[in-house]
Amino acid sequence: MVDVYPLKALRFSERFKKEIPDLISPPYDIISDSQKEELKKLNANNIVKLILPEKKDDRSSYENASDLLNEMLEENILEHDIQESFYIFEEHFYDEGTWKSFKSFIGLNKIEEYDSSKVLRHEYTLSKPKEDRLNLLRHTNTNFGLIYTLYDDADNEIQKILDEGTLSEPLYDFKAKYDPNLRFRIWRLSEKDKLKRIRELMKNKKILIADGHHRYETSRLFMHEIYEKRNKKDLNTPPVSFETTDQTIFPEEAVLTLFVNYNQENIKILPTHRMIKFKEKFNLNNYLEKIEKYFFLEEYSRVFKSKPSFTNEPVLIKNLTDFMNDKKNEKKHSFCLIDSKQKIFFITLKKEICELYPDLDESDYDFENLDVRILHRLLIDEILNDNDADTIHYTHTFNDLVSKVVSADTEYDLGIILNAPEISDVQKISAKGKLMPQKSTYFYPKPCSGLIMYKMDL
Repeated sequence: MVDVYPLKALRFSERFKKEIPDLISPPYDIISDSQKEELKKLNANNIVKLILPEKKDDRSSYENASDLLNEMLEENILEHDIQESFYIFEEHFYDEGTWKSFKSFIGLNKIEEYDSSKVLRHEYTLSKPKEDRLNLLRHTNTNFGLIYTLYDDADNEIQKILDEGTLSEPLYDFKAKYDPNLRFRIWRLSEKDKLKRIRELMKNKKILIADGHHRYETSRLFMHEIYEKRNKKDLNTPPVSFETTDQTIFPEEAVLTLFVNYNQENIKILPTHRMIKFKEKFNLNNYLEKIEKYFFLEEYSRVFKSKPSFTNEPVLIKNLTDFMNDKKNEKKHSFCLIDSKQKIFFITLKKEICELYPDLDESDYDFENLDVRILHRLLIDEILNDNDADTIHYTHTFNDLVSKVVSADTEYDLGIILNAPEISDVQKISAKGKLMPQKSTYFYPKPCSGLIMYKMDL
């Protein structure tokens, strides 16, 4: 049973409604140092100051976040809604020459242990980001951003409620200043019968964490820390009661969550390409010789009857895109290799995974069949085992990879382009309790931070 609850959200005061595009930010983990500075320039109260705080005088960055949050509450810059609500969230994004959108809703999700089979994860987490987010949570008791989750609503029962809720004027409707290709719309859903109905419909579902694994794990650890304080009688704040249910939960038992019906058309996963710098001198010809044991090899000039033109990037990108899409549609495991000397090769796996690894357990097939797994197991770990990668950087666009790998002052030896997994791949693997390699998925667009927030009364 998945327990979801409405909340009295923490939001920027109504007097800042027109400034909302200047006050929000992307999720903390995709904000570069330069973008952070740009966000701070947009507005003195931009949420980036809370989610990526800085040291100030003798105060640590986390203490500074706590101080700033308290100031914003005291000055009514941030205020709590009066009514319990779910918040309908509609994300619009410009993609492939057209605007696309999908609907979701924001609420509280009761934190579950991973072995409960109610909340599924699909990626490993790293200790350093968890410690950072845990320190911020300890000092602020606030979720500033959203855990992005997927659920199955094939009959559109919840979707119909959300659609009806968007017939009225939205609470917010604006384009993001940090990315003009994003538009966000929010409605408040407060009718008790609809809140109850959504809660009932969600009870028999499972949710899959699409993005926000570190934040979910942080919230789970924080919950156990608070439990310990309660057991020692160091904390005795009361549980939270709700108007739409007799159930109560302690504030720390819930995390702010975005619930997305994955049956919608425009749920998008971007590929995560690799840009590699090797410890030793890299020789592409030697690498290609080893690759041919497992892969068919095709040079760009033979496929497209012309050499790759890096001065005509749009044509080059289109050719790369078309080739990779065609191979994906053919259910082939294909990759594109680009080296710093402007050579491009396409490679396609010769055998099926079950032929390549005849002793493979059937339960591992979906995992080993992932392009990102093949990339790391074969192209990096096995074939390159005598020349370890010194650094691997990631990008989600062909344009970025091409421009960085072949630039005159490039720091990379090799770029590897791969196709993104399908949502069905992620579902199958997570349902078996298996985890995908780091940087396997990049769900797009990501929800913004600072629009709807959850402050725990601790």
